[in-house]
Amino acid sequence: MASASASVDSKAELTSLLEQWEREQQGNTQDLVNILTKISELVEKETEEYHKADPDPFDDRHPGRADPECMLGHLLKILFKNDDFMNALVNSYVMTSREFSLNAAACRLLQNIMPGLETAVVFQEKEGIVERLFKWAQEAEQPLRIYATGLLAGAMENQDIAANYREENSVLLLAVFMQKGARELLMHYMDLKQTNDVQLTFEALKYLASLLLHKKFAAEFVAHGGVQKLLEIPRPSMAATGVSLCLYYLAYNQDAMERVCMLPHSILSDVVGYTLWLLECSHASGCCHATMFFSISFSFRAVLELFDRQDGLRRLVNLISTLEILNPEDQGALLSDDEIFSSRQTAKHTCMALRRYFEAHLAIKVEQVKQSLQRTEGGAPIHSQPYYKAVSYSREQVVEMMEFLIEHGPPRLYWEPAEVFHKLSCVQLLLQLISIACDWRTYYGRSDTVRYALDILSILTVVPKTQLLLSEAVAVLDEGGSTVSTVGMSIVLAVAEGEVFVNDAEIQKSALQVVINCVCAPDKRMSSIGKFIAGTPRRRLPQQTKANESVLTKMWNVVQSNNGIKVLLSLLTVKMPITDADQIRALACKALVGLSRSSSVRQIISKLPLFSSGHIQQLMKEPVLQDKRSEHVKFCKFAAELIERISGKPLLIGTDVSLAWLQRASVVAQSRITFPEKELLLLIRNHLVAKGLHDTATTLTKEADLPMTCLSHSSHSSSTYPPVAPPSAASPVATLPRTPRLANGVGSRLGSHPSHSSTPGSSHPQTRPSTSQPSGMPAAASSAFPSTSVPHCNSGSPLIGRIVFSRERQTGCSTVSCKRPRVLRQKSDHGAFSQSPAMKKQFDRHLPSPPALDSIITEYLREQHARCKNPVATCPPFSLFTPHQCPEPKQRRQAPTNFTSRHTRRVIYPKYGGVDGGCFDRHLIFSRFRPISVFREADEDESGFMCCAFSARERFLMLGTCTGQLKLYNVFTGQEEASYSCHSSAITHLEPSRDGSLLLTSASWSYPLSALWGMKSVFIMKHSFLGDHYVEFSKLSQDHVIGTKEHVARIYDIQTGQVTLTLNNPDLANNYKRNCATFNPTDDLVLNDGVLWDVRTAQAIHKFDKFNMNISGVFHPNGLEVIINTEIVSIHCWTILYLSLLFSNTMLQADDEDDMMEMQMKSPFGSSFRTFNATDYKPIATIDVKRNIFDLCTDTKDCYLAVIENQDSVNTDTVCRLYEVGRQRLAEEEEEDEEDQEDDDDNDDDDSDNDDVDLDGDNGEQRVYSLPCSSGYSNFLHLI
Repeated sequence: MASASASVDSKAELTSLLEQWEREQQGNTQDLVNILTKISELVEKETEEYHKADPDPFDDRHPGRADPECMLGHLLKILFKNDDFMNALVNSYVMTSREFSLNAAACRLLQNIMPGLETAVVFQEKEGIVERLFKWAQEAEQPLRIYATGLLAGAMENQDIAANYREENSVLLLAVFMQKGARELLMHYMDLKQTNDVQLTFEALKYLASLLLHKKFAAEFVAHGGVQKLLEIPRPSMAATGVSLCLYYLAYNQDAMERVCMLPHSILSDVVGYTLWLLECSHASGCCHATMFFSISFSFRAVLELFDRQDGLRRLVNLISTLEILNPEDQGALLSDDEIFSSRQTAKHTCMALRRYFEAHLAIKVEQVKQSLQRTEGGAPIHSQPYYKAVSYSREQVVEMMEFLIEHGPPRLYWEPAEVFHKLSCVQLLLQLISIACDWRTYYGRSDTVRYALDILSILTVVPKTQLLLSEAVAVLDEGGSTVSTVGMSIVLAVAEGEVFVNDAEIQKSALQVVINCVCAPDKRMSSIGKFIAGTPRRRLPQQTKANESVLTKMWNVVQSNNGIKVLLSLLTVKMPITDADQIRALACKALVGLSRSSSVRQIISKLPLFSSGHIQQLMKEPVLQDKRSEHVKFCKFAAELIERISGKPLLIGTDVSLAWLQRASVVAQSRITFPEKELLLLIRNHLVAKGLHDTATTLTKEADLPMTCLSHSSHSSSTYPPVAPPSAASPVATLPRTPRLANGVGSRLGSHPSHSSTPGSSHPQTRPSTSQPSGMPAAASSAFPSTSVPHCNSGSPLIGRIVFSRERQTGCSTVSCKRPRVLRQKSDHGAFSQSPAMKKQFDRHLPSPPALDSIITEYLREQHARCKNPVATCPPFSLFTPHQCPEPKQRRQAPTNFTSRHTRRVIYPKYGGVDGGCFDRHLIFSRFRPISVFREADEDESGFMCCAFSARERFLMLGTCTGQLKLYNVFTGQEEASYSCHSSAITHLEPSRDGSLLLTSASWSYPLSALWGMKSVFIMKHSFLGDHYVEFSKLSQDHVIGTKEHVARIYDIQTGQVTLTLNNPDLANNYKRNCATFNPTDDLVLNDGVLWDVRTAQAIHKFDKFNMNISGVFHPNGLEVIINTEIVSIHCWTILYLSLLFSNTMLQADDEDDMMEMQMKSPFGSSFRTFNATDYKPIATIDVKRNIFDLCTDTKDCYLAVIENQDSVNTDTVCRLYEVGRQRLAEEEEEDEEDQEDDDDNDDDDSDNDDVDLDGDNGEQRVYSLPCSSGYSNFLHLI
């Protein structure tokens, strides 16, 4: 009560003094001085009362904001509201007046109200005030000099003001302080027993802290017992908070901190203990300074050890664990903005200190492992850093230490700091912090907080136990603010993807490092790991290895099940930020390399276009930024390793290969190459004749019984001569074929050149540099057959063909017939590379043995074989005279592609004219669509159809409008037969039952979103599904309806309309934007949000990998496959069977005969649809309708196709066009259509350019139609 009355008295007194000033402001100076002095005394009294409440002395906020109940804040608000008084105080009494007493009284009051004063406004905007204060501080008498100095101190705390007066401040040199005994004076003021004034001691500590930044002063302070003097300051007190700043600045000065670490052990222990007390019990600023002290001093091993002995980790972690903003229930909803900001600052600083803590311990652990390796395996001794020396590590060094510990550490690594961290449940706490911090969009330190937390997790994941914790569920908040459980790894992957922190490369790199540590651990540890595990019997090592492998396997599965493949693949093509894109690519590729050791991941990646189509080779060609070539080299290294893991074959450096190429190369490498012996002898005979060695050629002809006349190609079949199998060493199975150097075969050249006479010297083969041989033969042996003219036989000797070698090498020969000078001259004449004698001698010394002729021919034939489109492993003997070509796979009774021939052969091969005849027929039929009629709303200026469906017996075409009307049109007459009002918003989906008695509808936004209607005698709503944006019938019996609301699927009984089953698991949710739950053909499985459910047990069976954000997937009508965007996945082995980029972001519809599919294209207003083979998913045709497409449907007999088209490119005038399937549009119909389109050709051409894809009509068995996928429409599958 007394306090309240005192408060009222203080307010009333100040108000009375201000009223008195208003009356006497024009009076004499002494009256004004008395008023100003009384106001100063009143403010000083309340300031003293305010300090008794023990506020944070470093809190520079307005006292009324820091403590809304304090009287000081109310007095300052009263003063600042009186603009006349404040203007007079600064302008008149300080700037204009020359009266000493008035200046002193005004400066005194101005000094007292500084806690509530915006210094930048007063000292920057008021010109000349700082100069006047400098003058008074240097020349004025007391007490004005003191007040002016205090005001200058407050002004210089503003960096902008201090920068403007740097020259004036430069006279305050450290030497002056040292000479005047500033250290002794400060140590005197630090003693509360002597000063008995805590405010004075606190100000002295602030002064001391600024001096401790100077190395010389800090060294003397430590040497003269200053640290011990600091520890004597009692706690809790305002002065103890000032000690926190001194300790922080001491740690900031590395030389001074080294001296502190060399103090007696008891003193250093007291320093750590004092700082830990500040960490727990001090003001917010003291806690912050203590955290910063440890963040810097953890690099000193002496401090680190004492910190651990005094349970420092738990006390440091408590700073985060006790924060209200991390409470999932309310997130500190009752906190003020200042308290929320302070909590976020605490989280940031604590995470920074924890990162430094674990980095220091990581270095110690790595040192211990290295010492163990050195003792057991020898090598240079490992020397420890002195305990008083600071050790800091760059990011690259930390990564190297983590990699070393993961690779060389024991399988069950025991690490004391990590164990303590686990017991405190801090891994989950950090994951919650990362999730919550993503929403701190107004906090400047958001990115730093998340990055520090991720760096901590990356260090801790060297321990398998931490990795397992990332696979557990963590309670976080969703977008709506409700608590949900999510796997820890999904939080890391979401941050790595870059959608939350756009173009923040540092966060992405930290998150990727967490993933790398989890998936890149070695399968088998080093053999010396047993030496690290004290007291562990060697017989337990296999169990430990097995346990470690199980952890690794589990982490592979966790990353895969949380869409890690999608995230990592997307980061392979990242281009921003440009300075870090190459490093992000390298880290993502490294993670994929570790992940690809999982067979399931390998199978999935092998089907993706990045590898199956060789896109990754394009990424390997050039870095994103030329200055980052070193990072690009790392990316190329990991990419090559990834390709080798997926393909199972070594990668040829410098070649652009795809998985298909590697598969063909594997077949070629396994092929056994044989050729007729006499063909080779004929080539040798021709070569001898060409070189003028006629006698030798004649002898060879006689001994080998070669024909003497020129033979045609047809006379030299491979069956004429016995095949010769070359040595096995010449064709190793593992050898990959090289790029062939021969443009044309021998046979093609024989028939392409005219006959003419030639001397042996008239034709000189050109040489080319040879490349290394995979089979191990020398470069000189890699010969080719250059396409030169083949001379006729001289003296009647026939020339069948010849091999001209790209390089001739000297061999030992004692006869004159070697013609060595001529050979050398030939090389020189053709510009070949000529070596100096010294170099040639050195080259010959290391030249391997010459290859066999068989190996040269085998290599040539193998290169021919490698050019085959579909190489086979088992081949007949190759001919040296005719180019080799493996036959295309074709059955003996294969139906001809020509329809007339196929129709004629039906008599011989019923019923389709041969194998695949039915497929060819369907390919022909479903590549032709003839428009026959157009349906539009009769009484409307603009037609607004949104979706379509055929009635049960195909008599009517059901059309939903944008106003919620359902209209039924007669398919044959085109007349509107009925119209019903179903919804108050656009109808987006229609599905009639097979018996025609029921109809399901879905709307865009009005409630109910979906409904079930009866259509027997009266059209009436039977059941409504309020929140389900999409509904469909069960497939087999149609006695249930499945509805979709976001990622929740509900199954309703069709008779009662009650929910019989709800399928939802937030932990497995993929959160597709256009999720539509659907039954499989037998109604025992449901696909919802990319998760396969068993309806009988209501259990999730499998979660499919997520590679897109929109399409949740549909069942193939055969029930054996699931199509999710571009991926076709088998539900038997969960492997990707096919991948079609043409399915990307499309809506699928399948026909009733399960052999064709229709597909909507990606654009909400695309202008074409496609047909696909539903067996191998190859495209059949693309039909460009020249108009934007909204929806399509087919009848059950596959005779008609209805398409909702937009007639006007500006307005939403949508009509339904009916196409007849299998009939070709007549020429006159095409002309009429072109005339109708003449007005809006420009717009339609733009659409068709973007959306039409030129697809060849492959010989497919089944067909698919596709349409543009507009928002709010479900994706569907329909086979014809």
